[in-house]
Amino acid sequence: MTDHESDHRLSQMLDELGSAEPPADFTRKVMSQITNHPVTVHRTHAGANTEGISMTRKAMWGLAAAAAILLAIFVVRGFPPAGPGTESTIGAAQRYQAPQISESDVVLGDAAVQEFLQSDTFERVMADPEVRSLLADAQVNAALQDVELRRALGDTEIRAGLARVELHQLFASAGVRSALESAQLRNLYDGLFKKALAELQAANARPVETAALRSNNELALIYKASEAALRQLAADAAIRQAVGEAALLELVDNSASRVALADVGMRKAIENAAVRQALARDGVRAVMARPNVAQVINRQAFVDAIGHQAIGAALISRGFQSQLAGVATAR
Repeated sequence: MTDHESDHRLSQMLDELGSAEPPADFTRKVMSQITNHPVTVHRTHAGANTEGISMTRKAMWGLAAAAAILLAIFVVRGFPPAGPGTESTIGAAQRYQAPQISESDVVLGDAAVQEFLQSDTFERVMADPEVRSLLADAQVNAALQDVELRRALGDTEIRAGLARVELHQLFASAGVRSALESAQLRNLYDGLFKKALAELQAANARPVETAALRSNNELALIYKASEAALRQLAADAAIRQAVGEAALLELVDNSASRVALADVGMRKAIENAAVRQALARDGVRAVMARPNVAQVINRQAFVDAIGHQAIGAALISRGFQSQLAGVATAR
């Protein structure tokens, strides 16, 4: 390395270090040590050039001063410098040098997903064209990323309720959806409904000859109790204030409300926040309204699939999606 390059490198290092104040007496001590230390100049002969000696002393003083400054900076700042900017620079360099991992690499390396793809559950899914089609649907796929929704779909009554047209009609209205988000409204309705049903059952406690007539009679009482509870909701000032009068009236006046809120499965679906969120999507309601979905979501292949611990990751993995798409194309 040439002298010029060394000087340039030293200047660059000083610029990178920046300014810093040494300890108050640091320079004085260094200079004192240099002053008190005798300098012996060896002459080869009495006629040595005094001008050369003077130049040597000047160079030594210059080097000593530079050393004192550098030592002061290193003591205060540390060497090598390790300020906030340095870590980010080093981190950036390391990130740049590290190999980039693609989404497919992550998916292929996920043991849980691989386990799912090699399971009997996966085989049953692939053997059922309608289950495959449902899981491949973009709307369903997105909704099923919610683990709480998958848990809810493990409930037989909720699955039955999700297939009912009355529930889809209710959630098609933004005002009704807003009203049904109120836990206060749902709790009050539940109490009013149970009370009205008990009163109607007591008033109609008479023997009915056949099971079919008893079932029809019970269903009629349930709908009457639901209608009575809704009317009482509309008259409740606290509920009107809590959910808004317009939303409340829209719920009460909706023809599907009496049926949906009287059904066990649909009421359980309404009570579940994840289900409400899913049904608020037009695309999900459109899928659930298909004629065959009620049967498909109750098939063991579907139930087992949504209950598998790796299904959430599998649904967004390219491997699983490509398998679904590949088989669908081959049909």
